[in-house]
Amino acid sequence: MSTFVKTICCMLALAAGAVGSSACAEAQNGPEEQPAQEKVLMIGDSLFDLWKPTCNADLEGAENLTNIAVGGTTSNYWVNSIKLVTVQEPSDIVISIGTNNIADLHQTGREAAEGEKGIQELLEVLHENCPDAHIYLLTVNICGETIRWNNREEIRTCNRLMREYCAQLDWAEIVETETAFYNDTNYEEKPAAEYFVADHLHFSAKGYQVLTGIVRAALGLDA
Repeated sequence: MSTFVKTICCMLALAAGAVGSSACAEAQNGPEEQPAQEKVLMIGDSLFDLWKPTCNADLEGAENLTNIAVGGTTSNYWVNSIKLVTVQEPSDIVISIGTNNIADLHQTGREAAEGEKGIQELLEVLHENCPDAHIYLLTVNICGETIRWNNREEIRTCNRLMREYCAQLDWAEIVETETAFYNDTNYEEKPAAEYFVADHLHFSAKGYQVLTGIVRAALGLDA
């Protein structure tokens, strides 16, 4: 065998050895883990569902923002539909829920907060299935729609119980919206009509401007 051929054979053997060593090292150490992707997920009722056309622009800076809210839903719906949430693999979950528990299911504030498949159970189910996600729960806002206005004390009770509950957690926090749509502090009167459309329940463009500021602040988007 010529010297040239011997040299080529040695080079090939060294190269094969290097590849084998690399493969062995990868097998021992496993593939390098990729950092978890940030993703902000919005879930809840029509107040978020109707925000879908503009929420990505309004909440610019929120990583991979996805809004899967469904109009008319209650906490019960999201407890039963947890797979809709887990498949998204969120790092942050923003929730608008509870108004329909009180108005449509005729629950008391305590039932809405602490009852079977109530808001507290929803948060527990979310945390169990998405343990690394931080949860932002909007308090139920006071509005002028007749059923909800007549049940405003139940709304206040629900919000109070959820504040107390979230204060004990490091993975969930309250985002205050209960009196956000007032221009004054006379909370025994209905909130300002300019923030709502004709049904006095859903937000007008001005209402969404207010909500945008609140959610941006909660997510630290303007920090």
